[in-house]
Amino acid sequence: MGRTVSDTRIRLAMTPMIDVVFLLLVFFVCTVRFERNEAVYTLDLPQRGLTADPLALQQRALVIRVGTRAADAVSIELQADGLRERPASFDALAAALTRVRRGTAPEPANTGLFLAEHPVLIAPTRECGWQDAVDAFNAAVRAGFRNIGFARSGT
Repeated sequence: MGRTVSDTRIRLAMTPMIDVVFLLLVFFVCTVRFERNEAVYTLDLPQRGLTADPLALQQRALVIRVGTRAADAVSIELQADGLRERPASFDALAAALTRVRRGTAPEPANTGLFLAEHPVLIAPTRECGWQDAVDAFNAAVRAGFRNIGFARSGT
C-alpha cells in the first residue's frame, strides 16, 4: 500500500536520446563541406638560411645632402621621414643630429627619434668637395651615430 523511497527509481528512456544523437550526427555529416583547396595557401617564404625578422620595420636612412660651396658656405640638408632641416654649418649639423638621436644607457637625456644604430647616409652632389663630405661624416660621428655610409655621387 504505501510505497517506500527505495521502490521508486527514475528510469531514463535511452531510445529517444540515441535517436537524437544519430539525427545530430546525420545532420552534421550532411552539412559539412570538405574542399581540397581549403588548405592550400600561397606564401612568399624566405629562402633557407636567411634569419631576417619578418616583423621588423624597414629603416629608412637619415640622409645628409651636401651641396656645393658658394661664398665660403656649403649647402647642407638633413632629411628623414617627417624631418627636413638646413643647418648652416657642420657644427649646426652635428647639433641637429644629436637632437634627433635617442639616448641610450650612458646618455639617456636625448629623446630623439633615431637610435645610434639607425643608418645615416651621406649623399654628396657631384660638385661637392671631398672635405665637405668628410666633415659631414665627422658631424654624424660626433652626434653619436654608428651606422654611417656614403651614397654614390649625384644621387
